[in-house]
Amino acid sequence: MKILPLLLALLITVPVWAQPPYPEIDPFDYPAWGATETGEGAVTFALHAPGKKSVAVIGDFNEWSPEAHPMKPDDHGTWSVTIELAPGTYRYQYLIDGKQKLADPYSRNVIWQEPDGKETWRPDLCVTVLEVGAEPFAWTATDYQRPPLDNLVVYEFHLEDFLGGAKGFTGMIERLDYIKDLGFTAIGPMPFHEFPGSKSWGYNPAYHFAPETSYGTPHELKQLIDAAHQRGLAVIMDLVLNHMDHNSALYRLYGDDYDGSPFFHRYEGENWGFPDIDQPHPAVKRYAADVIRFWLTEYRIDGIRYDATRFTDWSGYNDWGASWYAYIGHKTDPASMHIAEHMPSDPALINQTEMDTTWHDYFRWKLRDMIENGYLDRNEFENIMQPTRIGFTNGLQRMAYTESHDEERVMYYLKRNGFAGAERERRALLALALTLTAPGTVMIYSGQEFGEFTRKIVGENPLQWKLLEKNHGKALHDATRTLVTLRTTHPALRGTDIRFLHHQQPDGMTAFRRDAGEDAVIVCANFGRGAETMEILFEGTWSNALTGVTFTESGEFSRAMPLKPGEVGVWVKQRE
Repeated sequence: MKILPLLLALLITVPVWAQPPYPEIDPFDYPAWGATETGEGAVTFALHAPGKKSVAVIGDFNEWSPEAHPMKPDDHGTWSVTIELAPGTYRYQYLIDGKQKLADPYSRNVIWQEPDGKETWRPDLCVTVLEVGAEPFAWTATDYQRPPLDNLVVYEFHLEDFLGGAKGFTGMIERLDYIKDLGFTAIGPMPFHEFPGSKSWGYNPAYHFAPETSYGTPHELKQLIDAAHQRGLAVIMDLVLNHMDHNSALYRLYGDDYDGSPFFHRYEGENWGFPDIDQPHPAVKRYAADVIRFWLTEYRIDGIRYDATRFTDWSGYNDWGASWYAYIGHKTDPASMHIAEHMPSDPALINQTEMDTTWHDYFRWKLRDMIENGYLDRNEFENIMQPTRIGFTNGLQRMAYTESHDEERVMYYLKRNGFAGAERERRALLALALTLTAPGTVMIYSGQEFGEFTRKIVGENPLQWKLLEKNHGKALHDATRTLVTLRTTHPALRGTDIRFLHHQQPDGMTAFRRDAGEDAVIVCANFGRGAETMEILFEGTWSNALTGVTFTESGEFSRAMPLKPGEVGVWVKQRE
């Protein structure tokens, strides 16, 4: 009678696959995932998919046959197969468990279309494009030198909105001289990666490594980067490693089976409706390292701005999350720049990891609040202009900005708050001037330089270039050129020194001085709603960078500085 329970137990026993322990990850010495040319007329395909029953490569090189090229797993769940392929362009997918078709999560290029050629969202119709034996891109900017961190002034833009149409990467090349002429040292394009649908302008860059449909080919993207380098412009890439679209191949491998997925975990918090990436998992660390290394080496990107690092979080000097990204970035390219979008900003992330700097949302939020509401809080002003007061080690650890793609424009809020005509234009200039004269790295958002005021929307929002034909638009544009050039060339503005001169001055008025040896800049500003006069001590000869007015003072007596509401003066000391 004791045999029956044993037989029943054997009958109901179900074999369960158990994931082996992950090895320690060395992202520079591990079998490559994705499609890799062996150099011997063959390509090795590898997909990390632990727990799957079967994986096969199907493509136009094997008549899309499920039986032609089955893949075999290693002890850690990475499936692979090596196929002899002659030089040429191929299309392929992975077939998972005999039924699920997916593009390669390591695609360098994709075609994502219905049979009639219409762009689609369906993951089973996303096909990887593979070029075998392609000639390497011929880079021409061989003597290009990256700007140091103290000279990083970024012009952020959304490519389609900037161009006002689907002119793509090659169309952007023609406009780089406009950005260079303004004096900027770097461009910060918003994500240019492919994702579901006909308008791929961002929000899912972690899925595919390069675009194909919306803006151009990988070759044309390299042309744009090369052209930027020819002009001395660094390229700061916008990378999202916090989440992916539900239709991304990496997510579709497991869907909502979070227990089985090495890439995603169940997350009950707000994540904009996207699946949340499991940052500490060794497979995610490997994937993130591969993405970062790919862009820095294959595309010669100069730096990366990491989106939503408050949500990726971080641990230790290089454990996982944001700290891991910066560590891998500098290990790959020691001179590359790594920028966190950490909101609210956290000086510890910069002080304790290899992140170089962070978007300073506190600077943007507090400065704009004072400008757009006509008041001055001197304690808060000192906090945002001298970041060592709030935990940063030096001013370069933060990026000063007053506009970005994430918030409404300064001019929009000034109009909404009832500022009219000349005062509105003065306050828009005030936002630019204080951003470009503050210690730290700097960013301006496209259109801010001529007073763009349209409200932000998710969709097409082309710049109103016609504003440059207006007197106020041209004046603001010219002032931006002057201020950016001053910021990148004047020693006092490239340093981190700042001294406040606003004590005992009328309410609503501030002034500060920045020195570097014999060089100095004094900035005076009136945040208030009425005209006021400051008393500032000058010594020697000074010139207003914005108006050209010059004067000489002995340094014995203060000089009266009258300012209209919202007005700013930027005074530069002339050498003897």
